[in-house]
Amino acid sequence: MAAPALLLPLAQAIVIPRALARREVVAAAAGALVATLPPLPAAYASMSGAELDALDLASREAEGILLPSGVRLIEVVEGTGPLPSKGSRVYCHFKVWTKGFQSGVPVDSSFIQTRPYSWFLGQSDERIKPGFDEGTLGMREGGWRRLVVPAALAYGQSGLPKGTRGAYLVPPNTDVYVDLRMMDGGSGRCDALLRPPGVSEKGAARLKSISCVLGAP
Repeated sequence: MAAPALLLPLAQAIVIPRALARREVVAAAAGALVATLPPLPAAYASMSGAELDALDLASREAEGILLPSGVRLIEVVEGTGPLPSKGSRVYCHFKVWTKGFQSGVPVDSSFIQTRPYSWFLGQSDERIKPGFDEGTLGMREGGWRRLVVPAALAYGQSGLPKGTRGAYLVPPNTDVYVDLRMMDGGSGRCDALLRPPGVSEKGAARLKSISCVLGAP
């Protein structure tokens, strides 16, 4: 499904005086883009701490759906936002553990960079392993999923080395537990703040926003 169009073309949404510096131009453009976007569709955003804790506990015991690949998918909260198709850029927060959901410090997490991680759906990379990517398919913006990913579709025989002394964050041939929350599946809210017009890839990589909401952390 194609991403929904903005309410106004960028050229009509903003008027920038020539005297503005380049940094101000970029900030104004990003602000105008975000202003045209709908609120983040996440049912859990309005839930109490107790309700979130209950969901967390229930999802740890849920059987979920076993995909043919061996990935176990647990739909914690169904998103109501755009449904990205393969090849679309998505932004998700993720955490990975080896001994169960919420079992201590994650071995990897998007929160390390203080921003959702982005990739092209259907194309795994060095951090989004094939099983993580597969478990994201069919997920709408605002959704929350948990995955149990077999080693072969995660870090495999190589594991995830911690350093040069033979220690591992993820030992070889270890299944992993993944928490996924889709922040932008086509609305463009994370793109507007983290990949604004006129900013290079290198510059965009330094931009931070956990929530993809202007003025919020």
